[in-house]
Amino acid sequence: MGSNRALPFGYKMEFGRIVLFPEEAGWVTYLFDQYLLGASYKGLSDEMNGYGVHYDGEKPWNKNMIARILQDCRYTSEGGFPRIIDPVVFQSSEEKRRKKATAPEKTEVQKILRRKCGCRITAHIEREVLYLLNHLAAHPEKIATPNPTKSPPPRLQALKSELEELISQLPVDEERAWAVLKEAAAAMYEAMDPREYETQRMRRVFQREKQRSELDAKLIDASISAIMVDSNGNVKIRLKNDQTIERGE
Repeated sequence: MGSNRALPFGYKMEFGRIVLFPEEAGWVTYLFDQYLLGASYKGLSDEMNGYGVHYDGEKPWNKNMIARILQDCRYTSEGGFPRIIDPVVFQSSEEKRRKKATAPEKTEVQKILRRKCGCRITAHIEREVLYLLNHLAAHPEKIATPNPTKSPPPRLQALKSELEELISQLPVDEERAWAVLKEAAAAMYEAMDPREYETQRMRRVFQREKQRSELDAKLIDASISAIMVDSNGNVKIRLKNDQTIERGE
């Protein structure tokens, strides 16, 4: 539904003349400033609703209302309206809006990197992740479970000792030996660190990998659980087995 406002937000009629409405004009300046600092239309509309500011009667703010304000050149004194926004500020807002409207759509790789990293993905981050994955493709043996936490349970050691004793006695009690062997295998399975499965799986993946000239979305998703970037721009990746990989390793 369109607005019922007779004048743009920030103005009012007084004795037949269009004048500033100070309470609203201050919010117009605020919206332009916050938009240029990175706020979104949705974020600004939520803020205005939270502040209890009224745009058109009791209607709640929405993205269209914010867009209408940020695109209204009358705030720069066009059409005889009193100036609220400096033309330079208005032009900066317009340039930002046009850039966002024409920004290229993110690739599948960039979308996955963003999910793994949680920050804006730059060309530097993409290059570093590609380097680290190519490094693992060249040296898959470097994929290892970090700091294994589980030690073999006493029952497994007892089964191994029993199996050795059974095999050393002739004739071998094959029925009992097979039973002990199966029980030992089950105990080994239970004792294995879950991360070891990921280690073995990823070694197989990277043993088949060749050096790449660009990132592959499926490989990133299958091998990386997180991407970390420190304040100096150094990039690390955490593999699915909790192992952290960085340059120089």
